[in-house]
Amino acid sequence: MLLVFPRGRDALDQAGGTIARLVDSGSSAAVLTADADTAAEAGLWAMGARSHAMTGSDARAAVAAAFDAQQATAIVVPALGPGQESGDAAALVAAAVAEASARHLPVYLAVTGRMPAGKRLIAVDVSDQLDAKGDALAALPGVSVRERTVSFADQEPHLLGATEQFVMIGGGHAEAEQPPSTANRIGAAVLGFVVGAIFGAMATVAHQSTIQLGPLTIPWGLILGLLGITALLVGLRLVLHDRVTVLFTALGVLVAIFVLSLRSTGGSVLIPEGALGLAWTMGPALIAAVVIAWPRLPARPAPRA
Repeated sequence: MLLVFPRGRDALDQAGGTIARLVDSGSSAAVLTADADTAAEAGLWAMGARSHAMTGSDARAAVAAAFDAQQATAIVVPALGPGQESGDAAALVAAAVAEASARHLPVYLAVTGRMPAGKRLIAVDVSDQLDAKGDALAALPGVSVRERTVSFADQEPHLLGATEQFVMIGGGHAEAEQPPSTANRIGAAVLGFVVGAIFGAMATVAHQSTIQLGPLTIPWGLILGLLGITALLVGLRLVLHDRVTVLFTALGVLVAIFVLSLRSTGGSVLIPEGALGLAWTMGPALIAAVVIAWPRLPARPAPRA
């Protein structure tokens, strides 16, 4: 983990517990700051974190060097306060976000106030690291820690919380889609066949229904049946992205239609000869062929923050 904070004391205040927890769990953490701060560096080193101050004016190069030295797999940046929206602090944070995005690594924002809208909060339990964090903060000039209340000379006092909060604001790869197992695909195919057969049977019974509107005879049963089959197969194709399940669902519909088209022992048929019967026999097969054969559209890449 690489933490890029303009000031080392802010790294201790906003993410000191997380740093200590990473070190306690056997991981490593490094902090890159804009300016050298001996007291803050001592606190970070005491927690087991590496501390580096940016040298030179090329913030992007400094961040890249810190990434390579740490072999970081994620980055944490702070929410910039008033007066930090421009200048070296903003340049360093912007360079860190740009470098992480170029390396396809996740970027986390340390949240101390209002959480950005639409973001999922990640809370890290640092209750076991509060003492180490409090000791590191108390060693800073102009900072006092009493009963877990931290007072800075230029900030309002605040409590040391048992959790530190972060939100992911960009970078990283989307998790690879895991293909369904063979058992799941077989189960989905069987279920699709049953659903298709039930739907085909119900629609076959109703496909001859018509309504008279003046001189027009509207075959509402046939229309609703074909629309329902289209919606069923297209919906499965869009949701499951699996032609096998759609194929077996279509087979269930077609088998039900075929069975119900046979003449019963009493001589009755549910699909009589004529235009409606022909449309109901051929329509579902054509719809199924188009839906199954339709090419899969590539997923649109998610925009990066």
